[in-house]
Amino acid sequence: MEQHELSRNVTGSDVQDHPYSIDEDTGVDAVHTEAALLDIIQDAVLMYDSQYRLSFWSRQAENLYGWTAQEAIGRDLRELFQEQIIKENAPRERRIFQDEGVWEAELMLKAKEGRTVIVESHARLLRSNKRHLALEAHHDVTMQKQREELRAEYYQGVQKAIDIGVWRWEISRNKQGQLYARGIINSSVAHYLKLPSNTLLTEEQFFTFVHPDDRPSVRKIFERVIETGCDYNAVYRMLDPELGTRWVASRGSVVTDQQGMPRYAIGITLDITEQKRIEEALQIANHRITSILEQVADGCIHIDKEWRYSYISRSTEKMAGINRESFLGHSVWEVRPPLCGDEGERFLRLARETQQPIQYEMFYAPARQWWEVHVYPSSDRLAFYYHNITALKQIESLYREQEETFRRLYDANLVAVASCNEANDILDANDAFLSLIGATREELQAGQLNFHTLTPQEYAALDREKQVETKVVGVCSPYEKEYYHKQGHRVPVLAAVAYMEKTKHYISIILDLTRQKELEKQREVFLGIISHELRTPLTAIGGTLQLAQRRLKRFGVQSGLTDPKATELLQNTEHLLEQALRQTRVQNRLIEDLLDASRIAVDKLELHMTETDLRSLVRETVDDLRATAFEHNIELILPEKPVPVCVDSMRIAQVIGNYITNALKYSPRQMPVTVELTADEHEARVWVHDRGPGLSEEAKQKIWSRFQRAADAREHSRLGANLGLGLYISQSLVQRHQGRVGVESEQGKGASFWFSLPLRTSCS
Repeated sequence: MEQHELSRNVTGSDVQDHPYSIDEDTGVDAVHTEAALLDIIQDAVLMYDSQYRLSFWSRQAENLYGWTAQEAIGRDLRELFQEQIIKENAPRERRIFQDEGVWEAELMLKAKEGRTVIVESHARLLRSNKRHLALEAHHDVTMQKQREELRAEYYQGVQKAIDIGVWRWEISRNKQGQLYARGIINSSVAHYLKLPSNTLLTEEQFFTFVHPDDRPSVRKIFERVIETGCDYNAVYRMLDPELGTRWVASRGSVVTDQQGMPRYAIGITLDITEQKRIEEALQIANHRITSILEQVADGCIHIDKEWRYSYISRSTEKMAGINRESFLGHSVWEVRPPLCGDEGERFLRLARETQQPIQYEMFYAPARQWWEVHVYPSSDRLAFYYHNITALKQIESLYREQEETFRRLYDANLVAVASCNEANDILDANDAFLSLIGATREELQAGQLNFHTLTPQEYAALDREKQVETKVVGVCSPYEKEYYHKQGHRVPVLAAVAYMEKTKHYISIILDLTRQKELEKQREVFLGIISHELRTPLTAIGGTLQLAQRRLKRFGVQSGLTDPKATELLQNTEHLLEQALRQTRVQNRLIEDLLDASRIAVDKLELHMTETDLRSLVRETVDDLRATAFEHNIELILPEKPVPVCVDSMRIAQVIGNYITNALKYSPRQMPVTVELTADEHEARVWVHDRGPGLSEEAKQKIWSRFQRAADAREHSRLGANLGLGLYISQSLVQRHQGRVGVESEQGKGASFWFSLPLRTSCS
């Protein structure tokens, strides 16, 4: 493309009032082209015809996208950039080549090396008698968009931490050209209004929730914010449908476009009902709001060959709190405060010498802000672009503090801590975790540790369930599992996991339960030993009593006693012996319950599975109990067809006996106990219905635990003492058979205990 000298004698107002044109002899009108570039403060400039073929490609375009002018000119810009339009004010072709207006858009483009670049694009038509060309300028906002995402995530984190409401009002013009707003509120603001989260509200809908006495003042503030773009700051009352009037403090700022027109307002709302009563708390809340609402804005400065300020944007003026007229035309080394930073001289000179872009950070003391500065050199000037990164610096400081806190806990080795990726590869761990599994730091650094291989297979489903919970909620509830130790044994642990959304990593905090589990087993073994030691003398006592019974009966037969007193004494003695034997049987049953409970606790309860008709097993058990519980009527309801199951018959009979004994204990003598067997396609269910006092909701939750007895158990002890282990043992036995247990009951209406077993025709 033919190069043309650009003039600097036309003002921005001349360009805005008159369309640009191209002289037929000289090509692009240099005057208007220069003015257009200054007007839109561009990074990269390009020109193309109505077929979108590029005819001009600036040096800034080369720097931004990587293609040289020779590579770019003549190509279709849409294909070159793999252009994606994020938003636009109107279709480009109609807006530029038909309406001859200004086309504005936000674009996502691909640079030469594949890097994604997001730009704000401004284009307008340059006319000539021969052909029309479009002049388009691209302002790189990639970093700004990334910071906005980081800022949004930061605000969300702060919002969760301090329970604030966030709102956003989109500002538009209606058909009559009047500004109006409609807003989106988050869950906290929705809580005040009793509305679903992210509800879309119009102005009028919003004001229905404002106290009638406060509506005029709030509406006045609201309208001024929309019209002028000033900050929003209001304290007023809201009508809570449940709690009545609530005081809220709401603050926000307006974000404008490059023409200074308001685009949207964003802010926060706090419930300050209590703070209204406590002035000190209100001051803290105001300080918190002020800190959160620090805004990020961009500035632009141009410096000429003589190191003089030649252009300062209004956003820079606002950021720095200066009057730009006092800076323009003066040397950057003379005017204070320096807008390039006290240490910026070496960066400026390096950029001019190397003609390479430079990026650095500076602290601007007058405004107490951190700026990220991008310097773009050209042959006749240096262009500065400023981004306010104060909030980012604060986040980095907060991250460092949090990281330091966690690192101290991590290094203290009070608990085991490890992090992994989504493939369960362990990326980092403290010494406590490595000691827990018997691994070395060399194995960790070599990438040889993985949670999946450290976990026994039976915990795989639980791990997957907790991983899903962690990813959805952010954390999971603590749960027990085991890890394999390097020496082969298992280590019981209590684990809790948190998910880091940004890094896609999981952090696990783990407690070693080895000592606790050993103590529990020792306790159960102790109970087992005690039970055995108790049963041995009882067996001897029972045998002795039975022997005494037989000898007493033989004596009564052989002696032929006729004295009534001697006969009565003999009968009383036999009755006492029978009572003693009955008590030994009760004690044996209690000891057996203790033994069963201890076997279950140490996982040493053996089952001998056989194919059985559950009907016969239920019938035989009921018949045995009818013979001993003659004071009660036990009703039996059985199906007509066999009910095949694979069970340990003795243990299932024990479960049925426990259920029926429990029902007999709590049922009045005159009321029957009903035993019922039902079956469907997949399982059989045994029911035991009683007419006793029933169970409360709390009792139904606790009744399956060890050593749990009903509050009125002493009143129903005529069938013998118990330790509160029967239902616990029954539940454990049924679960070992892959079955389930349950109870249905209401206080005063009896109870129906049930257990189910899977139907199986074979034990193989």
